[in-house]
Amino acid sequence: MADTSTAAGAGVVFKGRMMTLTVLEIRDTDIERIAEQIARQLERTPDFFARMPVLLSLPSELPELARVRDAARDAGLLVVGVLDPSDAAAKAAARAGLGVLNSPARAAAERDTTATDAPEPARAGEPEAAPAPSSEREAGSRTPTRLVTRPVRSGQQIYARGGDLVVATSVSEGAEVLADGHIHIYGALRGRALAGATGDTDARIFCRRFEPDLVAIAGCYKVADAIDEGVRSRAVQVSLDDDNLTIELQE
Repeated sequence: MADTSTAAGAGVVFKGRMMTLTVLEIRDTDIERIAEQIARQLERTPDFFARMPVLLSLPSELPELARVRDAARDAGLLVVGVLDPSDAAAKAAARAGLGVLNSPARAAAERDTTATDAPEPARAGEPEAAPAPSSEREAGSRTPTRLVTRPVRSGQQIYARGGDLVVATSVSEGAEVLADGHIHIYGALRGRALAGATGDTDARIFCRRFEPDLVAIAGCYKVADAIDEGVRSRAVQVSLDDDNLTIELQE
């Protein structure tokens, strides 16, 4: 039998990919109400949500997770896991055959609670190393802004990994722009814009002419039908305030 243990000849290879997943936030425990509200939300843009993979965000009082999974599946969604679960929710997810995923914010908080901030005492006769200037630390972790000078056409996807995205022209309907940081669009936004793609809740979207299919920050989104007509075709700033998208006019 041939040896397939090397990467070149392996029949199965695990690879990491940076993906954006929609979070379905459950705020009720009544399955019928949950199913009804999911169906009502999806009626607005059925093509956009068709067979979309989603993560569940659950309340402290857990609903029957297998029935929530089935209700979402009946509406055309594919539940892949539970986001930031409690211990009880993680066990319920396992019973329902779902995965668990911790957000970057929660992972960072857990690291902060387990790490010690106290430096190791210097040995006798050894000077303590001076901390690097803040400007040097920031420069080491900064990713250059990605600049796009041509229109983003329908079907195109532009992603600024690790930094901000600046689009000097427009984003057409059916196009998608993503950034781990802020998004600046100096023309019209008619497609989708997703800032804070890896969970940065401080990310923002700035747009000269606001006519989107969808906008999202750190997984919290609004579709076209849920956007106030008063901000359409205007210059706006989109930010996240306590898990709610805020759209403000920019004069």
